[in-house]
Amino acid sequence: MEGLFTLQEASDIDHRLILENSLKESELIDSAAKGALEIARKYIENKRVLFLVGKGNNGSDALHMALLSLPLAASVMVYPIFENGNQENMRRREAVAPYLVDGFRECDVVVDGVFGFSFHGSLSPSLESLFTSLDRSSFFKIALDVPSAFAYSADLTVTFMCGKTELYYPENRKKCGRIEVFNPGFPSRQFPLSEVKLLSSEDYSPLPISCFDYKNTRGHLLVAGGSQRYMGAPILSSLSAFHSGVGLVSLYSDEMVLDKVLSSHPSIMGVRKENLSSLRVSGVLMGPGWGEGKREVIDLYLSSSLPMVLDADAIKLVKKEDRFGFRAVLTPHMGEYRRLLSNLGLEEDDFLTTLKKVAKTLECVILVKSSVVWITDGNESFVWDGSNPALGVAGSGDVLSGIIGAFLAHGEKPLSAAMNGVILHQTSGRKAAEALGYFTSEDLIEEVGRNR
Repeated sequence: MEGLFTLQEASDIDHRLILENSLKESELIDSAAKGALEIARKYIENKRVLFLVGKGNNGSDALHMALLSLPLAASVMVYPIFENGNQENMRRREAVAPYLVDGFRECDVVVDGVFGFSFHGSLSPSLESLFTSLDRSSFFKIALDVPSAFAYSADLTVTFMCGKTELYYPENRKKCGRIEVFNPGFPSRQFPLSEVKLLSSEDYSPLPISCFDYKNTRGHLLVAGGSQRYMGAPILSSLSAFHSGVGLVSLYSDEMVLDKVLSSHPSIMGVRKENLSSLRVSGVLMGPGWGEGKREVIDLYLSSSLPMVLDADAIKLVKKEDRFGFRAVLTPHMGEYRRLLSNLGLEEDDFLTTLKKVAKTLECVILVKSSVVWITDGNESFVWDGSNPALGVAGSGDVLSGIIGAFLAHGEKPLSAAMNGVILHQTSGRKAAEALGYFTSEDLIEEVGRNR
């Protein structure tokens, strides 16, 4: 797993390692510019390139990258946003003096070296106008370290030293394009342990099913969900749980829903309301297609020791007084997450800080779904950088909740179940997209079975 650090942590690491290792900032700038150019070379070759230059070291990175680009680009233009800069910045401006311009110019590519990770505060009206114009332009946009103040959307972000947590916040991630990390010379062995980690497919741990297992040892998942309007959701969750390795699935729903589901899906067992309290299961999934939902079911299992997943309509019913004893995984999308914050009386502040607060308040694992997926138990946090639009299909979230439910019912801890569920879901989505292009959730379930 690759470690991610907040912008403040990255700034602290930067200053500490420079002091402790007597690193020369000028050499780090040279290396950063060279590395960024190699990553961006194919976008710069034979193109008209405009470099936007700030007054600090981020601007110096851009200035040296401009100098290195002269043999490659069709033309190089350098626009210093501020009249003055620090000593290193002003020295490097002299090297590109013939290419300085005093404003925006027509170009093919813009390289943003205005503000790096140390930027704080708000933009002036003139800078807001500049970045708005940049955002509306058709130029290919390359951000050095971070898109300045996250005020526009880059096509490529080359971030230096280490991955930055804020780049992967759901709203910010849309503004970064492809993210590449380049370490210009900081000793990575001296980096502290990171609280946030970036998941990859190599981090997946499948359910440990042996040749001696049978249906009763592979876990029994109860799915509580479905309504007349959303009858398919609990079916998708149930089938994805089977394809993920669980041995038994029971469905609790309205009588009409049960009758229709069980007649077409004999592998799913039905359970009536009066039998819920005596049903022996090893995990519970509540919410897919539930409509208005049934709070009494949440109360029943909240007072038990069973692990559970709360998805979709079940999340709407969560109260600020609820405490899940870290036995539950909540799986909201961004809209449901904001509604949950409102229910809990929490203000949305820094994304990670607020997310951890929710996990600690409810004593749960929370998994927020967007093009990038965040998972935390309030202490450890994990990110999956997916950006697969083919997964944006009706029922995809129901498939994910079924996968996580299967891991829980088999005995996995909630944090591990959430991580493995996301990796399996996203990996299966990527492979389905490669094979089929866009697909249905039924196709996705088949892929889950092949990849679990």
